[in-house]
Amino acid sequence: MNTLQSAPVRNMLANGQALELIHSEVLFIKDMAVTSIFLVGSGSVLAFSADGSELRRLVGPMQIIGITDALAGGLWRGIGVAHGRVELVAYDFQNLQRALCGIPRSHRALLEDLFRD
Repeated sequence: MNTLQSAPVRNMLANGQALELIHSEVLFIKDMAVTSIFLVGSGSVLAFSADGSELRRLVGPMQIIGITDALAGGLWRGIGVAHGRVELVAYDFQNLQRALCGIPRSHRALLEDLFRD
């Protein structure tokens, strides 16, 4: 089965759209395009390595998930799973991309260096 066909649709949300996940619900999977970044309102998201064997990050309230993956190639590099009940607000990554296009070239180069794999 093609992973992109079975990928969660959580990644295609508009600016300011709120969503709620239940415990163990998947937010994103490896190699899925980052089209939204998410602000965690309550609860937490566990960000695992690409193979799911290692917890890389615990993303809690008032933290953002997705910017690093978006800037590091535009694909999710791991697996994101809700831990308990999670409330998120989605923001369209294209808005951030447009803003980044307006920054000086040297600043953009620095960002690309910081987020390179």
